Amino acid sequence: MVAFEESKELVEKGFLTSSCCPAFVMYIEKQFPQLVDKISHNLSPMAMIAKYIKKSDPTAKIVFIGPCTAKKAEFQKETVRPYIDCVITFEELQALIDSRDIDITTLQEDVLDNASYYGRIFARSGGLADAVNQALKEQGITDFKYNPIACDGIEACRTALLKASKNVLPNNFIEGMACIGGCIGGAGCLTHGEKNKAEVDKYGMEAYEKSIEDAIAIYKNID
Repeated sequence: MVAFEESKELVEKGFLTSSCCPAFVMYIEKQFPQLVDKISHNLSPMAMIAKYIKKSDPTAKIVFIGPCTAKKAEFQKETVRPYIDCVITFEELQALIDSRDIDITTLQEDVLDNASYYGRIFARSGGLADAVNQALKEQGITDFKYNPIACDGIEACRTALLKASKNVLPNNFIEGMACIGGCIGGAGCLTHGEKNKAEVDKYGMEAYEKSIEDAIAIYKNID
């Protein structure tokens, strides 16, 4: 959903920075205010899917569980707060499970539907850039020269933004990930060693839906 909307916004504006990583967005707002108008106006994946769920079922209580501590600040923004009830990290979820003496290995698993390869790889650096490229292809947008840069970690983000602020960045799309490796390197992960991006791609290949179009087909009525 985000990749489709972000690709259309990119073509419309000609240059864009991603809005998926709240730490990256806040970094731009504080350190490069002159580039704020270049930040994608699309909601993050967390907020986008939550908005859809709330529209489908206004009584739903939505808890976002992930590796990102910056999401705790994002969900309190006026543009996001109506859709998210709570944000917890994987570490906090683990603590909750342990406190209730729950053995998750004994619980029945279910199938995760409506995810494409391109949606699942958002978790690693470069995943969003790849997904936007695929979204351009699936929408038949061939007359736009896509030239992304995937910034892995806040220092790489700073370098790209500095060049963009001086109009010397050759790229027209900045995928910014504040954590090394992307979301899989988030502060709220259960393990803090080096993450294998290939494992994310492997997980992506297991998706039932093979295209973005297939994955978002049921969401077509979202505003």
